Amino acid sequence: MYKVIMIIINIIGFLIFTNLNTNNVEIIHSAPKEIPIGKDIEVNLIINKDNFSGPGRLKLDLSQANGILVKENMNDESSFSFKENEVLFIWHDLPNEKNIVLSYTIIAQENTSGKKKISGEFSFIKDNEKKKLKVPELIFKVNPKLISEEKIHKNKSSTNSVRSIEKIKSGYLITVKTYIENHKGFARVKEELPPNFTAEAIETAGSVFKNIDGYVKFIWTSIPDSNSEVIVKYKISNIKGLDSNFTISGVFSSEDLIMKGYNSGIEIPKTEYDPFKEETSLKLVSKNLEENIVTYKDTDEIINKTSLPKVIDDKGLKNIISAKKVNNSIDYKVQILAGHRIISNKKISNFYNYKGEYSLESHNGWIKYTVGSNAEYSKARDSRNELNNYDFPGPFVTAYNYGERISVQEALILTSQNWVP
Repeated sequence: MYKVIMIIINIIGFLIFTNLNTNNVEIIHSAPKEIPIGKDIEVNLIINKDNFSGPGRLKLDLSQANGILVKENMNDESSFSFKENEVLFIWHDLPNEKNIVLSYTIIAQENTSGKKKISGEFSFIKDNEKKKLKVPELIFKVNPKLISEEKIHKNKSSTNSVRSIEKIKSGYLITVKTYIENHKGFARVKEELPPNFTAEAIETAGSVFKNIDGYVKFIWTSIPDSNSEVIVKYKISNIKGLDSNFTISGVFSSEDLIMKGYNSGIEIPKTEYDPFKEETSLKLVSKNLEENIVTYKDTDEIINKTSLPKVIDDKGLKNIISAKKVNNSIDYKVQILAGHRIISNKKISNFYNYKGEYSLESHNGWIKYTVGSNAEYSKARDSRNELNNYDFPGPFVTAYNYGERISVQEALILTSQNWVP
């Protein structure tokens, strides 16, 4: 059975890991060994179970933890309550997953000190029988002299993470690659999602994936020390169906980093997605073509020349590349592809299911494929939406002033038009 383990954050010190394994259900209850006064300290409680569901309840007893307040953190589809030294997580129907990941926050009030204990029990229905298991006791010390170190270290470790965002047909593909050295033990990637987005796992690298309360989490019990890098991928989708700016931030934490004093982990630098940037995920490698604006049609072969040729290929099909007149006003188009090589109509039809007309332009060393020509941004937007029905990696509106490419925002200002999502 796979195990899940938490990432301990917010404090320097040794950790408590206690577990109970009975009737194929294992419970892990973990927290720092010592906590300071007045700081939010995360406690993690993991229930590893078989794939059964049904009603369930987890009750925690704080009668021997006077002066400790509890706040909800991550409930994994349960309802939470804290009253009169008792914490309850209640499920009408337990999640089907093997791993239930819970966390709550404890806070030591002023004038609190000494050892504290939190105990409890987990009850559930399995095979039409009510079962009850003790939750491992959590024993810790409140140390008024302890100062919590909460700073996330930046770029001070050999461990580092990078993130990329790629627009795909059904949303955005997020890839997080973490470079590690001689790591072992537990680890976690935690990503904060932008508002109005949902997420699903694409590649977990052996971790347990959770999408809860606006965060994506990949949690490992143990990362093999032979690994030099860990790659996880997930897809996010805007529930409103909009293609707009957003930012993702995150943290990589591990047992190894905590032992080295990086108690809050290593920051994964923020990544911003801007739909107006003239970028596409399509990567076609070839030679650059001359700076020019051309129209391309009726070709069944790839043209790979340093100039713009007029040839008849061996199949007898004409390659027509004709100069396009420069526009004399603001013009909106839709870019569908970009690369370093011209590809044929046939390949565009096969790969992207598109048989319509398009234009080519050579811009900053790239061959950019555009569709349409509109004086109004809204009409170009409508054209972009129609092109989403094809398999392009992410059509977007572009703008030109007297034939020179400019930003859409600048074009909207020049034409006194409003942006429409």
